[in-house]
Parts: sequence; C-alpha cells; structure tokens
Amino acid sequence: MILGLAFTTPAWADAPSVGEEPEHALKGAPAPAKKSKKKHARGPAFSGRLASEGELRESPLDKPSGHIELYAVNFRENLEVDLYNEDGSLDDDAVDKLNHLWRCKRTDTEKSIEPKLFEMLSRIYDHFGKRIELVSGFRNQQRTSSFHFHGSASDIRIPGISDNVLHKFVTSLDTGGMGIGIYPRAGFIHVDIRPEPSYRWTDYSPPGSNDMGRPHVKKHKKPVPNV
Repeated sequence: MILGLAFTTPAWADAPSVGEEPEHALKGAPAPAKKSKKKHARGPAFSGRLASEGELRESPLDKPSGHIELYAVNFRENLEVDLYNEDGSLDDDAVDKLNHLWRCKRTDTEKSIEPKLFEMLSRIYDHFGKRIELVSGFRNQQRTSSFHFHGSASDIRIPGISDNVLHKFVTSLDTGGMGIGIYPRAGFIHVDIRPEPSYRWTDYSPPGSNDMGRPHVKKHKKPVPNV
C-alpha cells in the first residue's frame, strides 16, 4: 500500500522526533533512591542546535554517480541500484525499488521518498565505496512532524566505518537544508533533507529506547526543530 502524501514542511515542535517509533516526550528520569549512595543515570542525553553559517559547505556539490548499495536491517534485504538514466534523469524503476526498501517496518506501508535523500546517500557511497546499512527509513507513525514520516530521512551506518568518521563526512556535504544527528550508543547517524536552516544533534539514548530523539524539555525553554 503506497501512501500518497506530498512532502511538506513539518511544523516546529517542542521536541524532536527521531528514534524508533517514539510516542511520548521524555519526562525526566526518576530521582535516586534514598537508601542508595550510588549515582544513577539521568536518562538519555540529547543536545541539539542550529548549524551556523560557518559550518555549512560553501562550494556546490558535484552530482553523485547515482550508484548505491544498501542493506535494510529491518527486512534483511539487499538492494543495488543506479539512480540515473543515461540522460541523467532519475530512473523511475530504481526510485520505486528504493521507496519499497524505505517502507515502514511496523505497518509495511510505503510512500514516495525525497529523491535528494537518495542522491545524498549516493555521494556517501561514492566516498566510502562500502554498502550502506539502512537502520530506519519511512515511519508511518502518530508523530507526523518527524522527517521520517515525511519521507526525507534515514538512519544509516556503514560496517567498518566509525560513526564519527561517517558523521564528519556527511556534515561536510551540508550546503544548507539538512538534519544530521549522531547516536553513539545506538550506533548510527541520522541524515535528512529539510527546509533551511540545518540542524545538528547528538543523542546518547540506548538502542531501541522510546526516549530516543527526546531532549530534556524544561519550562520556559525555546522549542527546537523536529529531527
């Protein structure tokens, strides 16, 4: 079943939506028990900010080769495609295959994914020459402000390449209009295409945490963009 949802600009919200199907905001970790003298973790640590103009790439990006090798972790499916026809236009068949690979793991629904995301992933593949693992693509979830819901986001990793190295290279591709997050404990980075400005974040949530992508929201604090 393909959802016929057009890519629109998500509204800003009090908290980002990035992790694995999160449905509620982080309410804060419980206070340490009085009888215990050990320090308890305060919960997932999220820090995010708008990217400054000085961090953005000034030179235009070259057109990628269009070749991508992917492995969808949730479905254990491999896909190798070339995005472009001989005349440089997008290959509809290749895009359809990618849209299918990006389908929601919970509902098995598909939607049209932003092609610029596929082009960005092709640049990443061109640079490292290694198969990219897709941890999460489209998510048909209740929180519709997520860029995963809008079909312009992916959580990825590359075996043999550290998350820090991958994250550094992806940030070097940002000419404006990208969301880039790193998840050191979960072991992947988030890449999305969005309206400007660009956004950066780090999330130390553990793998599979419902709090993933949830900052510690305090009263009177300015809202941050969806991620």
